[in-house]
Amino acid sequence: MGQRLLVIGLDSADAALIEQWMAEGRLPVLAQLAGAGIWGRLRTTAEVMHVSAWPSLYTGCHPGRHGLYHAFQVRAGSRGIHRADPRWRAVEPFWVTLDRAGRRVIVADAFMDAPVADFRGIQIVDYGTWTWFWRPESRPAGILREIRRRFGRYPAPEHSDQVTIPEQIRFRDTLVRAATVKGEMLAWLLTSHPWETAFVMFAEPHGGGHYLWHGEDPDYPLRPRERLPAGFRPLADVYAAVDRAIGRILEAVGEVDLMVVSGDGMGPNHSASHLMPELLHRLGLSAATSRGEHREEPPPPGLAARLRRLLPLSVRQSLSRCLPRETRRRLAMKWMNSGIDWSRTRMFCIPNSNEGYFRLNLAGREPEGRVAVEEAPALLSELAQELDRLVNPENARRIAHAVHAIDRLFPGSERPHLPDLVVSFDFDARTTTRIRGPRSGEIAGPAPWEVPAHYTGNHRPNAFLLAAGPHLRRVPLPADAHILDIAPTILAYAGVPSPLPLDGRPLPIVAGVPAATGG
Repeated sequence: MGQRLLVIGLDSADAALIEQWMAEGRLPVLAQLAGAGIWGRLRTTAEVMHVSAWPSLYTGCHPGRHGLYHAFQVRAGSRGIHRADPRWRAVEPFWVTLDRAGRRVIVADAFMDAPVADFRGIQIVDYGTWTWFWRPESRPAGILREIRRRFGRYPAPEHSDQVTIPEQIRFRDTLVRAATVKGEMLAWLLTSHPWETAFVMFAEPHGGGHYLWHGEDPDYPLRPRERLPAGFRPLADVYAAVDRAIGRILEAVGEVDLMVVSGDGMGPNHSASHLMPELLHRLGLSAATSRGEHREEPPPPGLAARLRRLLPLSVRQSLSRCLPRETRRRLAMKWMNSGIDWSRTRMFCIPNSNEGYFRLNLAGREPEGRVAVEEAPALLSELAQELDRLVNPENARRIAHAVHAIDRLFPGSERPHLPDLVVSFDFDARTTTRIRGPRSGEIAGPAPWEVPAHYTGNHRPNAFLLAAGPHLRRVPLPADAHILDIAPTILAYAGVPSPLPLDGRPLPIVAGVPAATGG
């Protein structure tokens, strides 16, 4: 059938967990592949903005050039927070470049993707992704109908449908079943249609990492509600199901060159992102039409809202699931943008459950900008100093892993839509309900798992690449190998040049690419 490259993305699969579970014999397929090929850690844009990882990986460009970095974003010239639209992507992914060059391509469930109108290959969007940024659709349209006829609907919930911490046993079983279905579906897809390059993704490590962590980690401060069997390893079971599914696919497709990759990982959730709006308020940088947005819920403005407050949260969550998806998203956006007094706000937070994203209400960029361009450096410097000195009062540990100035890291055409300052948190500080800063004082709030989206596990930048196959070279990865190198490597393998300069470079696993030298 000729030389073929299969790229399998494992959404938010953690390199450290995979290394541990390969050593323990829980992931025999991945262990065998790593033994026959190469395994290595990768640097990643998730070190700064975790949702930027996949768009960065498959464009080969950093977020300042492609523009996608989170589920909720801002757009220069437009007020407030918006649900991210994958069509904002300013750089085409590698599969579009290959398709336009006449290569036969299959893409299935790429994270943060949307259909390409003139795509000549097969593209499946949001059949089995963790978060829908579009909706279930395919090119050609009949492919998705055939998948659902053969395999049914994807068994796991979409992210917006998961509004509480789920029961551990039931959620583990759901994700194991979902991985099995995805494996069977992909085995059929890849043996029923011709292809030269295929990019397919498993979403189960993402949902599992967010909601099964506390059932796996005996040191996490939250315990599962239900009694769990002795030796219960819910997240390891999900990874094992994905491992079996990869084995099923490889058995079906026969000899191929293979890359298995993740742009981000998962660890315990000790994020303080939900305390950042109050931090800005304490520093006098944000203002509200009422003090409401700094509490879990604002004061009800009318009868309907008062009636809503009378209903228990669990009832409201159940009712919200009955609303159409677009209605829920519109309501969520209205909620996120309520309560901000833009006339008195100098800086605001872009909602995030992992890092802290800060953006100036900058004159000339924001419709009601209140910060002059010449004031911006001093304001950002003052905030960065406060963030750098925040501690967890429980142990006096500094809670910031790093404070990132986005102008220096991610310049480019899409930089105006990005945050201005990002703080990534050190989960070893074990932040839960309190932080303290020299100017902001002590800030108390709920634990991270008590606020939407109720994560007990959260993203950490443990990216990796596993590569094996008859046409891939078994050579060490460069010490600075990065997820930005994946798209250039795939294009080099196919012999297709990129239409524009990329931030990454081909890795030496492809013939003709010089191997790394030195240490």
